Amino acid sequence: MQALPVVRLEKHQSNTCEATKIHGSASTNSFVYYSTKNHLKEIKINLTFDLLLSHAAIMRCECNGRSQYCLPDALGLHCVDCQGNTEGRNCERCKDGFYLQGAGQSCSPCRCNPTGSVSKSCDSTGRCSCKEGVTGDKCDRCPNGPIGADGCPQRQESESPTLPCFCYGHSSRCSARPGYSVHKITSTFTTGVEDWKVGTMQGATPADTHFRWSPKHQDVEVISKNSLPVYLYAPDSYLGNQLLSYGQNLSFSLRLDRGVRYPSVNDVILEGGGLRVAASLGDLRSVVPCGQKITYSFRLDERPGSKWRPQLSALQFQTLLQNLTAIKIRFRDLLFLFSGRGYLDSVQLVTAQRGDGVPARWVHTCSCPLGHEGEFCQRCAPGFKRRDPADGAFSPCEPCSCRGGSCDPQTGDCYSADETPADQSCSQGFYRDPRRPETCVRCPCAEGESCSLGPGSLEPRCERCPSGTSGPRCDVCQEGYYGDPLGTAGVQRPCIPCHCNGHIDVRVLGSCDRNNGECLKCVNNTKGRHCEDCVRGFYHRQPTDACKRENDAQPTPGNFSTLPQVECCPLLVHLLITPFVLNIFPSVFPSACNCDVQRSESDQCDASGQCRCRPGFEGLRCQRSSCPACFTPIKAKKVSLVKIKSISYCLSVTEAEKRLQDRLSSISKQQLDDDQDLLNIKDAAADIKLQHQTYKTKVGEVQKLIKEMKVQLEKASSL
Repeated sequence: MQALPVVRLEKHQSNTCEATKIHGSASTNSFVYYSTKNHLKEIKINLTFDLLLSHAAIMRCECNGRSQYCLPDALGLHCVDCQGNTEGRNCERCKDGFYLQGAGQSCSPCRCNPTGSVSKSCDSTGRCSCKEGVTGDKCDRCPNGPIGADGCPQRQESESPTLPCFCYGHSSRCSARPGYSVHKITSTFTTGVEDWKVGTMQGATPADTHFRWSPKHQDVEVISKNSLPVYLYAPDSYLGNQLLSYGQNLSFSLRLDRGVRYPSVNDVILEGGGLRVAASLGDLRSVVPCGQKITYSFRLDERPGSKWRPQLSALQFQTLLQNLTAIKIRFRDLLFLFSGRGYLDSVQLVTAQRGDGVPARWVHTCSCPLGHEGEFCQRCAPGFKRRDPADGAFSPCEPCSCRGGSCDPQTGDCYSADETPADQSCSQGFYRDPRRPETCVRCPCAEGESCSLGPGSLEPRCERCPSGTSGPRCDVCQEGYYGDPLGTAGVQRPCIPCHCNGHIDVRVLGSCDRNNGECLKCVNNTKGRHCEDCVRGFYHRQPTDACKRENDAQPTPGNFSTLPQVECCPLLVHLLITPFVLNIFPSVFPSACNCDVQRSESDQCDASGQCRCRPGFEGLRCQRSSCPACFTPIKAKKVSLVKIKSISYCLSVTEAEKRLQDRLSSISKQQLDDDQDLLNIKDAAADIKLQHQTYKTKVGEVQKLIKEMKVQLEKASSL
């Protein structure tokens, strides 16, 4: 198969319909006209032109006015040569290092100082993310003057960094910790909703609300008739311990269609550690623009410019990020009684991870006072205990009151032999080391789980591992899960299920990568990082569906990937559309057999491309001869046939194009009426679906009321 040619789309207005012209880069300089009418039900194997038109009608080139060129893939057409410093499937986002100043404008360069910035990206206002100690919107200034070629002068450890240290309140001194690189947690919605959920402020599923993934635009859509606010909830990958995102940016792209939407003080909400902050999308007096895709960016710290309310202290904001339990993005607050739509895309949370890459210089390690230890002074050193155990790591540590010196850091119980008998069990999360019977040792388990020693064993085994983990130390993700529960490679990441669209067998060893979640052993004839695609010769309608053989496919209007393969048609079609059509529609027109007409028995071949050769010839296309002496006359005859065929083609191409134009003209006459009928049917189906959802909700409310009345009657009868 040759490389895919570029497709250019041009609109041509006629008296009957609006058609589109595809220009192919074939050597024949041929092109094909097609109308926007979809005639999938009229497809016949011997009508190659109809099949071509039907497939072409499905594919739309939508580039937001930033490109006129597309290339086909499994999802349809994706834009190429995006203008205005944009990129993406539909030229919908700015390139790295650029930002969108306003709707309808080109992306402007961020111009981040390469020495002082973490990366060349910036937020929606053009503000860059700076390295530790560097200031300015473009990260081009130091506290004591302009930035130099080597950055800002290194601070002494005793000096305060740009942002306060997080040491659980036990220290204000810290220094940069090497070995960490910039990492981004992202949601691009290329394969599905990626575990995002929709809910009310309290997390309940809202009524009259639909949440779905758009494979065409690769974003998620919320459709709601509910007058109450609707929020999108971030998945677990954004939650948990996100201290390494302190001072960095959370960004996303949002587009609102239909309805009137004003900013509110609760547009973006962070919850965690018993704390809650919120921010607005903009000026509360202005209307959020509808129909425009806008990127918003929020810096995760307590500084006034970050606009989080209420105002928290540095320790409080760090406490929130240390146990982040929810990120909510507000989608709905209608002022009128028609349905509203919102679209979310390109979510990104900047954080850090251990490993090579762009250094994450904001990651630090604390200089702990006496009695404390750990990266963030989160543990009591040996010989110390918590003053207020209920406060956990925030409680100061004080010396144990034991003659032997050591004690349980949580309870203060002494470990010395004369105060803690050897037959007394250790506290939760500790075990007695047989090599030192007077000492209780901390269990090497995730989340402080308890452990025990087997008969004759010197190594403890954790007793209750968190969900998805296994191993003697709960440090291994089970099959079908991925993460880093002990943080051996950097930040601790709980084991979460691999996202393989239900196409792996978790009983099979190595079904997915336990570190990054990549699906390795896809089943049901699927492939891809998330088992989202079908292998050659199979198809499906949704990533979660099992793939079926294409011979069993039923054409579905509007879905290019569900169409089966068909045999190529006779010579005339190949002369008109090869190689253009074969490249543009490989799933519809398989590669030509190209059997040698003189040396093969027919022009047909099997699935592997092997032709049926005549005696004395061999090769995939029967191109090689086992008797070189007799080859010359056959070769001369073949050259003559090629010349005759070339002359025939020149004579027939004009007539063929005329037949094609006539057929297109007849097809296009009923286009507008049929398209309108299809739209009416879709609108009616959507209304029916919404009515059905409302009916189910009302029935549930009635059933709940009947149940409550029954309870009241039973109470009354018992009196």
